[in-house]
Amino acid sequence: MRIKRILFFDLDGTLCPNQDMQVSPELIPLFQEFKNEGTLPVIASGRSFYEVEPLLEQLQVDSFILSNGCYVVSQGQVVQDYQMPTELIQSILHVAGEHQHDVGFFNQSEYAVTGMNAVTQSHMTTMHLAHTRIDPLFYQNHTTNFLNIYLNETQEQIYHDLFNKQLNIIRYAPLAIDILPRGISKSQAIEKMIINNNLSDIPTYAFGDQNNDLSMFETVDYGVAMKDAIPELKKVAAYTATTNYGVLEGLKHFNII
Repeated sequence: MRIKRILFFDLDGTLCPNQDMQVSPELIPLFQEFKNEGTLPVIASGRSFYEVEPLLEQLQVDSFILSNGCYVVSQGQVVQDYQMPTELIQSILHVAGEHQHDVGFFNQSEYAVTGMNAVTQSHMTTMHLAHTRIDPLFYQNHTTNFLNIYLNETQEQIYHDLFNKQLNIIRYAPLAIDILPRGISKSQAIEKMIINNNLSDIPTYAFGDQNNDLSMFETVDYGVAMKDAIPELKKVAAYTATTNYGVLEGLKHFNII
């Protein structure tokens, strides 16, 4: 396929507005049409492969940025699979333990949490995550791409103050933050994917709604913010949707469909 443009789609709140890994029926056939006309669709999500695999198969997408950039696959080829150092994980766990915060360990095939307090349980329910495994030592026996910490915004600054030089800390839900290494982001993954495929002169578009989409919007040519996107994202968007069908609206606005 001769690629004419690249579309980067966030999932939760964007392509999947109800955070349930379900795409609106009218969008599904568009993904096959994209390929026929030289448009490369890329899923760009904070979720991991085991969560999105059925959706990727349904949409027949073979290019994706997962775990906010930790895991990157370009047209079926893995181009990045970051693993967090054990020493760094232990430092974060020490601080989280002092403040009674649960921590989640994630790789591309499974996840576990250190505990299940009320805040963590509320987050898991919102994200439709059931049967969560509790294993405080998960990281010692499994690769870990990134972490979550479950807490409200008033306590988030603790981690910024202590780990600002080592980590990217991104709030992606009211009760959860992503913990990523410095230098890893959707933006960095996009740049790596474009360089890997020699596509630097191709128009790029991104669709999103949350903090973890900010770097993506700052990297692509055109960002499309959903109607309920955070104000910060709307400020850097080339277009902001006015209806609950933001992806379709953005595609039509830029004459992609």
